[in-house]
Amino acid sequence: MADWAKPTATSIYDPDFLNEVKGIAFDAGSLFYTAPTNPIVGLLRYNRSTFIFEEWSGAAWVPKPLSVAGGGTGSSTAATARTALGIGSMGTQDSGAVSITGGTISGITALTLNGNLLFLTDDSFDIGTNAIRPRKAYFRSALVIPVGVDKYATS
Repeated sequence: MADWAKPTATSIYDPDFLNEVKGIAFDAGSLFYTAPTNPIVGLLRYNRSTFIFEEWSGAAWVPKPLSVAGGGTGSSTAATARTALGIGSMGTQDSGAVSITGGTISGITALTLNGNLLFLTDDSFDIGTNAIRPRKAYFRSALVIPVGVDKYATS
């Protein structure tokens, strides 16, 4: 731990002078592996206990988040880091309890469902569109009664 107030203009060239310069060089090169004595305003250190870069304000070490361009997130909290990186609400959901409230699934050739397809209300639901309809539907233990004008598929 070097004393950043030394050497001074009146320092005598003796072994202490060289040790003081070596200490300052070590502090700077190690990003302050040990706490400096008399740090000057603007010094940057890496706090190894909190894994945060900090800047000396003259009274305290102030956290300095790294920008996205510098390899960080520009944030000091997990929530603002996710926002800076464009991670939406699905990025924080547990894999066993995912809630999807909108959007479109596209670019897939097949959709496999293990489990049940549940509807929120007892109603009639369209599967497909007038232009694109399923050719086959298999129902294991239910009676399906088609209703309406297009109740029978022609192809």
